[in-house]
Amino acid sequence: MGIFGIIIIAASYWGITFLRGLDILASTDTFYAHYEQSNDIEVSSPVLVRGIKVGTVTAVEVGSVHEPVTVTMKVRSKYVIPSNSVAVIASKSLLGGKAIVMQIGDSDIPLKDGDTVKGAVDNNIADQIEDVKSRLTGALDQLSVTLEGLNKVLSDENIASISSTIGNINKASRNADMAVSDLRVKLGDITSDLSVLTAELSRTAPQLGRTIDNLSSISDTLTVSLPELIASINNTVGDVDNTVKAMTSKDGTIGKLLTDGGMYDNLNKSSASLNALLVDIRENPKRYVHISVFGRSDKQRKQKEE
Repeated sequence: MGIFGIIIIAASYWGITFLRGLDILASTDTFYAHYEQSNDIEVSSPVLVRGIKVGTVTAVEVGSVHEPVTVTMKVRSKYVIPSNSVAVIASKSLLGGKAIVMQIGDSDIPLKDGDTVKGAVDNNIADQIEDVKSRLTGALDQLSVTLEGLNKVLSDENIASISSTIGNINKASRNADMAVSDLRVKLGDITSDLSVLTAELSRTAPQLGRTIDNLSSISDTLTVSLPELIASINNTVGDVDNTVKAMTSKDGTIGKLLTDGGMYDNLNKSSASLNALLVDIRENPKRYVHISVFGRSDKQRKQKEE
């Protein structure tokens, strides 16, 4: 095998040890810690004190299915670890990975090579972030599937239809702009007319005030005279009612004319006879009137002589 082989073996061992985070030239102490689960801790995981790497995990083993997991770690001898310290398995960073974080105790008694340190697990925010990362990964996968479906939906035909729809929307927008412009013009005209109307009302306001005062005076007059007017109308209505009653009464002449048919007939006959007499007088006046040239008629003269 020779010296060259020994050199090769030594170099390989040193390289493996270096890759595992161990420094073969430094003095180290070996400590043990027990855990219910390995919690993803593995060989070559760092041992940290206040964020500084002070050692390396060299073994993760379980004796039997009923025994806890034993983690073996080597820590540089120059770092004195109090005996009441706690080796906590925690997330190394937000990017993942686990480490043994030494929570330094206050005991004056240091750990010795081969001692067992109390083990614990820190379910801190980094673990939660890892869970969120896994969920985000799933969400991204789902988003990728959705985007693929969207690409299928956005076919050339659909894109053309969307472009046409956008064109129609633009056209409708232009029409709306024109309608708004026309409305502004009309509103301007209405505003101008309102200004003229306001000026005219301001000019005629005094006259309107006087008219309202006159109407108020007339209203007051009507209010005062209305009872007297109503009383007068009532009296007049009473007089008319009495007159009608007198006319329709059987005791009165008019009432008899209205109710006695015989009297009405006799009156008609008398009226007819009178009309006939008047006609005869107009046609034969000499029968009823004697005119003498010399004054009195012979008949009158004879009567006087007798």
